[in-house]
Amino acid sequence: MHASGLDFQGIFRLLRAGSAPSLSSEELAGRISSCVSQTVTHTDVMCLCLTLTESIISRLTAQSLPQDATIFYEDVTRRLFGEMNLMAKLVTLLSCQDQLVSHLSAKCISVYIINDIRITGGSSWKWRHTCAEVFEKSAASSELDSCVWSLTAVIKAVLRGDTGQNQRDVLTKLLSGLDSSIAYLFTNLLTADTQEPHKREPVKLSKTMCEFFDLLEVISAARLRFGVCSSVQRVVLVESRALLHVARAEVEYFVKKRALLLLKRSLLRRAGEDWASAEAQCEDHGLTEDALIMADGVLQEVTAGWLKEVPVKAQASFFGGNCDASLGETQKDDVILRAVSLILLKSLEINIQSPRCKGSQSDFEVCGYLTELMSFLQRHGTLMSPDAHSCSWVSAVFAEQDDDMMESAKTLIGLYLYQKSSSSSDSGVCVWGCNPHCHFILLLRSLSFDHSVLLDFLISSETCFLEYCVRYLKLLREERAAFCRSCRHIEDCDGAGRGTDPSVQAPSAVSETLDVASCTRWSTGTDAPRLVDYGSSDESEEAEEHASDRNSGNTAADCSRTRSVMELEQVQTGHASDCLLGKVFECLMDLRTAVKRLHNRGLFPYNPTSLLKLLSSIEPQRNAVS
Repeated sequence: MHASGLDFQGIFRLLRAGSAPSLSSEELAGRISSCVSQTVTHTDVMCLCLTLTESIISRLTAQSLPQDATIFYEDVTRRLFGEMNLMAKLVTLLSCQDQLVSHLSAKCISVYIINDIRITGGSSWKWRHTCAEVFEKSAASSELDSCVWSLTAVIKAVLRGDTGQNQRDVLTKLLSGLDSSIAYLFTNLLTADTQEPHKREPVKLSKTMCEFFDLLEVISAARLRFGVCSSVQRVVLVESRALLHVARAEVEYFVKKRALLLLKRSLLRRAGEDWASAEAQCEDHGLTEDALIMADGVLQEVTAGWLKEVPVKAQASFFGGNCDASLGETQKDDVILRAVSLILLKSLEINIQSPRCKGSQSDFEVCGYLTELMSFLQRHGTLMSPDAHSCSWVSAVFAEQDDDMMESAKTLIGLYLYQKSSSSSDSGVCVWGCNPHCHFILLLRSLSFDHSVLLDFLISSETCFLEYCVRYLKLLREERAAFCRSCRHIEDCDGAGRGTDPSVQAPSAVSETLDVASCTRWSTGTDAPRLVDYGSSDESEEAEEHASDRNSGNTAADCSRTRSVMELEQVQTGHASDCLLGKVFECLMDLRTAVKRLHNRGLFPYNPTSLLKLLSSIEPQRNAVS
C-alpha cells in the first residue's frame, strides 16, 4: 500500500485512545518514512504524516501511553530515526518552499531532540550543523524561520525542565556549537550603526526578525537563570542600540513592538519568567557590566532624539492588527508606551547604581531624561488635560499592567532620591513626574483606598509590590512634610485645576498653617514610634496600651503650642476621615490590621514582621491628624 493510502487519521484516533494499530511497527515506520521521502505533491498527506510523527514522540515524552502502546511506538520511533534516517529527511524538508511543511518538519525535529536529550543527553549533529549553516547564510526564507523556531523550542524546553535536571550542561553544549553562527545572524539582521532602512525586503524579514527575537529571549533566560554565558548572550545587552534602531527601520509595526518588548524584558531581568523552571540567579559581575552597557546605549539614543522616532499607533495593536476604537476606551497602543517608559526608567536606575555614580559627585541628571519621557507621553495623548497632575502619568500609562506599574513606581523612588541627593532640593520634582508621594497617593486613590487590594498585592508573587511598599514606607517615615504637601497639591489640582509643582507653589496662609498642624507631631522626636515584633495578639494589645499611655503624655506636652494651631487642629479633626491625608492613613492602618490578623493566625505566606514595623511606625502620624 502506498503511503498516501494509509489511514493516518485512523492511527491518530488509536494514538489518542492509547492503542496501537494492527499493522507492525516496522510497517508503520516504513509508511511514514516513505511519505516523508516523496516529492511534495500531496501536501495534505505529508502534513498529516508529519503531525502524526510529532504526536507519537510527544506522547512518548509525556509518558502518557499504556505499556503495550509505549513499546510499539518506541519501536516505530527507533526505526524511523535509526535505520530509516528520518532526521536527514526532515532536515531536508526545512528548505521546502511550502511554509507549512517546513514548519511541521521543524516541530518533528524539535520534539525528537527534546526527547533524545531527556533519554541520552545528546542532540542531533545533523540538525545543529544545518542550523549553523542556515544562520550564517542569513537569507530570508522558510528554512531560516524554521531553524530559528526549532532552536528556540529546544532551548525553551530545556529551560522548562522537560529534558531533566542537568539543564546547565545541556544548554552549554547547545549554545557552544551554535554561538558564532547566532552572533553572525544577529549582525546580519540587526546592524547597530545603520541609519538607513534595512536593505532586504521588510515584509520578508518581519517574520524572521520576530522569530529571532524569541530566540534572543530564550538564550538570555539561559544566562539569567542558569549562568550559561557565551558571546552571543552578551550581544543582546552589549548591542542594545541595534534593537533600538528597529524602531526607525522599514519593518512592520509589530516587529518594532517585539524589539521594544525584548529590550524591556532584558532590562527588567524577566526573560523566561513565564515558563522557565528556575528562578533568576543573583547578578554576576559580568551581567552587571553588560547591563550597564545596555543602559548607556539606551540613554545615548534618547539624548540623540530616539523618543521622537518611536511609533505609537492610535489604537491598541494585537498580532499586527488594530483594535476598533469602538470596542474599548483605549485610544493608543499602551503596550508601546509602557515598554518605552520602563526601558528608560530601568536604564536610568542601572546608571545611577553603577560604581561611577555611587559615592561620587556625578553630574548625571535624571530630570532631563524624565522631562523627555514626559514630552513623549504628552505627544501621544497620555496626559489628555493640561491641568492634569504631572505625576499621574504612572497610573495613566500602567493602569492595565500591575507588575509594570509597581516596577516603575519602585524605580522612580530610587531616581527621586538620587536626584534629590545630587541637587539638595526636590524643587521641580512634580514637573518631571517623579514625586513618589504623589505616585503612592494616586495609586491608593485609583484603588478607592481599598486595603484588601493592597493585601492581594502583598500576597501575590506576580508583582514587586512588597518591595515597593517597604521602600515607600521608609521614605514616608523620613519625608513627612513632603507627603503633606503632595496631599494638598493633589487636592488643589482636583479642586482648582492647578498643575504646578507643590515644592515651588506659594500656598495660602490657611493651607500652610494646616500643613504645620498636621505635620508638627510627625517632626518631633518624642513621637517616634516604638517598633515591636508582635508574636501574639496579647503582646500586640500590651504594646498598644503602652502607645496609648505615651500618647497621653505627649498630649499634655502639646498643650504648650499656640492657640491658633490648636484651633486649626480641632477643625481638621472633624474632617480627617474625609480629606485625602486621612484616607491614605486609614487605608494603611486597615492594611496593618489585616496583615497582623493573618500573621497571628499563621495564614500569611511569609514573615511580615518588618512590614508590620513600618506600618506601625506611621500610626502616630495617623493619630496626629485624626
